[in-house]
Amino acid sequence: MRQFSPTWFNGPYSQWLEYSIKADASFCLCCYLFMNELQSRGNGEDAFTKDGFRGWNKGVERLNAHVGEVNSIHHKCFNRMQDLINQRQSILSSFDKQSEKVKSDYRMRLKVSIDVAMFLLRSIFPFRGHDESEDSEYKGPFLEL
Repeated sequence: MRQFSPTWFNGPYSQWLEYSIKADASFCLCCYLFMNELQSRGNGEDAFTKDGFRGWNKGVERLNAHVGEVNSIHHKCFNRMQDLINQRQSILSSFDKQSEKVKSDYRMRLKVSIDVAMFLLRSIFPFRGHDESEDSEYKGPFLEL
């Protein structure tokens, strides 16, 4: 009862609980990663992020207290960690799901934008015009090209 219990890794804490042999303390991985972003909004816990948790005699109770209610900072940090882990939400997978036509259109727009920028730089022309509004007849070299 006065030491870290490895069975805590098998329970509901397994996704976020970390143990340091050197410090003989446990830490909350998701709070360690994302607490600084949410700390200004209220009650940051140094026991699970900086100092480490060593209250082994009432470990389960204190771990449950750290998790807290559904709207606690721990749950917000945990959700951010899950979003980071979820690869289906990443930019690369989103780009891979696009059709080949959308990809080729994007590449063509990018190539033309680079060509226009290179031309304007070589010619020492400004990129912007004096009046780039919808009513303007001449919107500047970049938009006109």
